[in-house]
Amino acid sequence: MTRVDAKRRASGRPRRSSATPVVPQLESRTLAEQARAAILSAILEQRFETRLPSEDDLAKMLNVSRTTIRTALQRLEQDGIVSRRRAVGTTINAHVAPANLALQRLVGFDLLLEEKGYEIRTDVSWAKTSPPAEAAAAFALDGEEDFCVTSKAYFADDRLAIHIRDLIPWSHLRTDALGERIPASMFDFSKQFLVEPIDHAIVQIVPAVKSDKLATELRVPDGGAFVRLFETHYSSSGQPVAFSIIDGDPHYVQLEVFRRS
Repeated sequence: MTRVDAKRRASGRPRRSSATPVVPQLESRTLAEQARAAILSAILEQRFETRLPSEDDLAKMLNVSRTTIRTALQRLEQDGIVSRRRAVGTTINAHVAPANLALQRLVGFDLLLEEKGYEIRTDVSWAKTSPPAEAAAAFALDGEEDFCVTSKAYFADDRLAIHIRDLIPWSHLRTDALGERIPASMFDFSKQFLVEPIDHAIVQIVPAVKSDKLATELRVPDGGAFVRLFETHYSSSGQPVAFSIIDGDPHYVQLEVFRRS
């Protein structure tokens, strides 16, 4: 393989052959974000032990400038993935795992489940509908604007582990031609289809119990607990562009939060 995809395919973690470089070169012109994603992917696949190569070596591996690498490493440090110290270099923080990166959307939910050893299947669909009731939580609804509503089901060993509904005002789409297959990642979807891509998101974590008044697609019994996340996605101008409702079965999903002192 001569190229690293900055975005990891949902079909599974790529297998590494003996001929695969630790961090293959990026053949085309790249941004610091793509370099950050490539280095993060190598860290999660344990291609490095406890420390990253020097900035010069990483720049050569990825075929980019030292300035690009330095910016990528600064972002990884802000995310809590690495620590950088003069005369020591860049070390990988011991806590790094999909469980504490999923809330930051640095990894997909599929990788979170794969890390636990499950066989993963993802079903994604969408429909054009009238405004769902939940849309009022994020948008100032004006009239009867249609919405694009996606449904994303993550199965772990054929049992539904995570279910996501994304609500997007139809006017925020830059095309009506979404096609049958859309990205599972809301961030990837926004780059491909939204007039203003997602810049950041705010997540509210709510403990929930399944009942007649609180339904979920998860296969938990009535009275059973699950985790619900309300995620509002914002553009760089600060306008809400999408709203996600994420349900996780606690048997499969335990999310962690990284905090820096």
